[in-house]
Amino acid sequence: MPITRRTFLEAGAAAGTLAASGGLAAEIGGDVRDTGWRPRQLDQAPNIVMAVLDDVGFADLGCYGAEHNTQAIDALAAGGTRFNNFHVTALCAPTRACLLTGRNAHAVGVGNIAEWGRDHPGYRGWIRQDAMTLAEMLRPAGYSTFATGKWHLSSLADQNGSGPYDHWPTGRGFDRWYGFHGNAIDHWHPEMFENTSPAYPQKTADYHLSHDLASRSIDYIADHSSATPERPFFLYLAFGAMHFPLHAPADDIRRHRGRYDEGWDVVRDARFAKQLELGVVPDGTRLPARNADVPAWATLDADQKRLAVRGQEVYAAFIEHTDRQIGRVVDFLKATGQYDNTIILVLSDNGAAYGGPIEGRLDVRRDAYLGPAPIEEFLGDIDLFGTDASYPMYSRGWAQAGNTPLKWYKADTYEGGIRSPLVVSWPAGDLPQGQINAQYHHAIDVVPSLMNMAGLEPPREFRGAAPLAVQGTSFAYSFDNPAAPTRKPVQYFETLGDRAIWEDGWKAVARHKAGASYETDVWELFHAAEDFSESNNLAAQYPERLERLRALWQRDAERYDVLPLEDDTLKLYEASVPPPRATYLMFPGMTRLDRLSAPDIFTWDSAFRAEVSLPRSRADGVILSAGDSSCGYEWYMKNGYVHFAYVYTRNAVYSGRSQGRVAAGDYELGLRIRKTGAETGVVTLTVDSEAVGEVVLERMWPIYAANAGIRCGENHHAPVSRDYTPPFEFEGTIARVVVDVDMTTTRTD
Repeated sequence: MPITRRTFLEAGAAAGTLAASGGLAAEIGGDVRDTGWRPRQLDQAPNIVMAVLDDVGFADLGCYGAEHNTQAIDALAAGGTRFNNFHVTALCAPTRACLLTGRNAHAVGVGNIAEWGRDHPGYRGWIRQDAMTLAEMLRPAGYSTFATGKWHLSSLADQNGSGPYDHWPTGRGFDRWYGFHGNAIDHWHPEMFENTSPAYPQKTADYHLSHDLASRSIDYIADHSSATPERPFFLYLAFGAMHFPLHAPADDIRRHRGRYDEGWDVVRDARFAKQLELGVVPDGTRLPARNADVPAWATLDADQKRLAVRGQEVYAAFIEHTDRQIGRVVDFLKATGQYDNTIILVLSDNGAAYGGPIEGRLDVRRDAYLGPAPIEEFLGDIDLFGTDASYPMYSRGWAQAGNTPLKWYKADTYEGGIRSPLVVSWPAGDLPQGQINAQYHHAIDVVPSLMNMAGLEPPREFRGAAPLAVQGTSFAYSFDNPAAPTRKPVQYFETLGDRAIWEDGWKAVARHKAGASYETDVWELFHAAEDFSESNNLAAQYPERLERLRALWQRDAERYDVLPLEDDTLKLYEASVPPPRATYLMFPGMTRLDRLSAPDIFTWDSAFRAEVSLPRSRADGVILSAGDSSCGYEWYMKNGYVHFAYVYTRNAVYSGRSQGRVAAGDYELGLRIRKTGAETGVVTLTVDSEAVGEVVLERMWPIYAANAGIRCGENHHAPVSRDYTPPFEFEGTIARVVVDVDMTTTRTD
């Protein structure tokens, strides 16, 4: 007979897997089954697909007013429900912690991103063990659970080959995972893992990570459907797109040439008009003035416009390419008869990201460490934008257009940072088609909503104890009652000192400047229920209401481990770097060593030695490779010569080779790096301790290439020297590579 929500609950409970949860019921105001959600009669519990986009603004999807061709997502919206008052945290990792646990980010230990973790219950960078993830709730109910893509919920210290793996996806309820740990992934050359082992994608000429993630998602669903078609599945598909670096296929970029020549002011106005027409923005909403850091498009000179336009062309190509990958997953579900009974959610982890200089950036890391590239250099390299020879970001002017009609950006607790599109589709669930729901909700509400829709309740016991109570409020009621008032009582926000609190249609918010006193931050007050774009500050008119909301924020800050605040990201980042060692030992084929765990050749003198056996006199292959083509170094053999290349920037590469070939036989190859100044050095190549070549490093800087660590005996990942075709595995035998760092030799002159 058809399985109703009640019979599915009883079936799970009979197997000892399900029980009522007083914690959840207490948080949402009653039994989980008494939420205004009408139970559906289904032949099988619903599958769940949660697709999370990265740094996509409220106005960046076609169904939310964009000119982008996001037809796959738009089709889901047309057949399902959109939310225009759905909120997230202002940063990626905290939002993911909320989405996967149903609890506030600080409460589970992810109040910031993993790279800025600290020894504090609210900011450790990984989900506390008693906070069950959605995967851990669904597995006892018979679900298969898969994750593909971005994780970003484990500390840097846990991301190398030795684990521990407790905070990896397979340690938090997922049966299978194919993805990456950090944030700013290279979409052409990603460093990937499958479960807890390194994975090496087959890189065809048209390889792109987003396509790879969709393909692996389809593979996981296919395996599940073949082996256990009677069981439901949960797929967490977390794209790296559209976080920088903006990487998109060349054909997609070419299609957008000239599309944005009119500039961001025209695009923003057009999106706002379309939003009003669609109804995703209520009538009476005002379009605020440009953010204070965004100039009028007309004031830019011709070169600035040319560069800024290219960034948005690449962004548009990136988002449309990603939409097609979502479409491939949907098409597979349809082809296999699983689409109708699959709940599909599409959302973003935060608002569009601040893009730095008004022209955008060709290489984010280079600019961050060394300052913006000269505009002449940028113009000369403009056609590299979006390729694997770039690590780019668009202009903040386009970021504001992406957040239309909202103010500010990712990392801000104004609406531009925290209001996200949310599309929910489930044909078998009889959701309103094309409906726009305006109830106020947050990422912590997704877990109780999905459990509610699936007719499930979390186990009351987890790892021998009661789990941390779910803190979200189900929004399932809104599907059957689209005009119902918001049931969520209150929601706080905090990101690097930026603070906000929402209650009963009112919002107080303060934008914090790093280094300033928190006591001097200016709080503003908005009647959010009537002021969608935060255009009318009512702080002076309602000072008592503002003080009440500030007190409410303080209460929740104490309740959820938000305090004390910390805004020094450099200090947080440096504190996350593992302490240096005097000696590093590496072996061919090892899991790459994270960039921050690798030897620091910038600060101190260092000596490398590799014990090798060469089968011939013209041997090839990588000995060590670190970083990528924007910043890195390589030690390798080519045609029998020993080479060293150091990438300061893409346009400043210092390289050299041995004076002669090394014949077949056993050797100790060496590499001595002597610092000659704070940012200069000399590299000496040796064979059995005899000097055979030298490379002068005119400029040096720390090699902190995100998601591009140090590899031994091969380079399956990002190219560095571009002097060979990867993976360029070492032909002979490397017994081991030893790196000694002399931490007594710091040069500051």
